[in-house]
Amino acid sequence: MKVGISMPILNQPYGKFAELASLADAAGFDSVWDYEFFRNPFMIHATCAGSTTNIRHATGIATACSRSPFEMANAAADLDELTNGRALVGLANGAGMWTDVFNGADITHPLPRIREYIEVMRAHWKHLSDGEPFSYEGRFHKAASPAFNPWGGRQLVRAQIPIFLSAVRPRMLRLAGEIADGALGYMGTARYFNEIYRPQVAAGTEAAGRAPGDVEIAALVICSVSEDREMAMRRARIQVGNYICFPGADPMVQFEGLTEERDKILMRLLSEGMTAFDDIPEHVVKTFAVCGTFAEGREQIAEFEGALDQIILHTPYVPPLEAAESEDAFRNTVAALAPAPAGTA
Repeated sequence: MKVGISMPILNQPYGKFAELASLADAAGFDSVWDYEFFRNPFMIHATCAGSTTNIRHATGIATACSRSPFEMANAAADLDELTNGRALVGLANGAGMWTDVFNGADITHPLPRIREYIEVMRAHWKHLSDGEPFSYEGRFHKAASPAFNPWGGRQLVRAQIPIFLSAVRPRMLRLAGEIADGALGYMGTARYFNEIYRPQVAAGTEAAGRAPGDVEIAALVICSVSEDREMAMRRARIQVGNYICFPGADPMVQFEGLTEERDKILMRLLSEGMTAFDDIPEHVVKTFAVCGTFAEGREQIAEFEGALDQIILHTPYVPPLEAAESEDAFRNTVAALAPAPAGTA
């Protein structure tokens, strides 16, 4: 199982990202991830690219509703050039009641919309690679190469850049298996990924005539470890509480039989604000996070072997966590949970 790590992009100064990415690279992580949260994920990685040599730079996620497929394809190509072929595009339509509201975008019919989007992205990359004309006319997207182009194209490091489709529900999981290079989940337990996630992705790969190994199964798993267990649990409690209150977490919450506990947290959040997270039961926190002491963290990561092809240790960052706390959480993860370098036991 590969091990990646996410940077806490919401509350860090821009000058910090290159330092954090460099730490993860030196520690042997497979990938470093950021996400679309006010800040541009491609721009963040651009600030880090010169500070790393081996790690993959991944967006987890970049939102389709805020960019045309052409813009997304070019942003990914820019990052791939800056990293000499180490870019990975984690992609989604855009979070309902959040990204779509800010953008005033229509994200209805998410499956056919994102299918077309990915098809157009790849058509752009192919055209830029071989110069052959193309035209695409879909239900939601259309694009074509210009009839006259005196400026030529651009050099690509790779003709195709890996696309991981963010997926939670069964139909999107099957679509990821059918067309994507990876499926990107979050918050699930090892049992959830084995019993729900993998079978749905496998159904998509089989329907498309692809091999199971053609699609990498990856997931962001909240991670908060420290020599100070109480501190680690507090940070995990805040992040888990925030995440489970959003509708996107419903499938994982329902699978674990924690809907009633989640509803209580949500009602308290709406009436009391962030203090609602203070008393979340430890069994709820540990269900959705790698958390506790360094030893506990290592034991919990081992549970995902075979369930995930890549676990992405997701650094807590939501309010009321402050920048220094998130940076400390990231550094603790690197210090205690970094994968063994290649060739070592």
